[in-house]
Amino acid sequence: MEIILLIWILFGVAAMLVMQNKGRSGCGGFAMGFLLGPIGLVIALVLSADHRTMEKREMQSGSMRKCPQCAELIRPEARKCRFCGSEVPPIS
Repeated sequence: MEIILLIWILFGVAAMLVMQNKGRSGCGGFAMGFLLGPIGLVIALVLSADHRTMEKREMQSGSMRKCPQCAELIRPEARKCRFCGSEVPPIS
């Protein structure tokens, strides 16, 4: 009986990690994986990523910034936007 519970907890943890990497709720992913088991893990793998949350995370970490002209994400070292071609002021 304990081994079955351990397997379901592992499904929950796996679904949680997948959901967090896609910018979604880790707690919701754990609940889905724990309650639905392998079906929950498959659902977590099939769900699309939340791009808004991922953009916010990248901007907060400093790995990306927005172009002032077209608002696309670019690297902080960029001098020219790869999307619109405009000159980008350096970060001080």
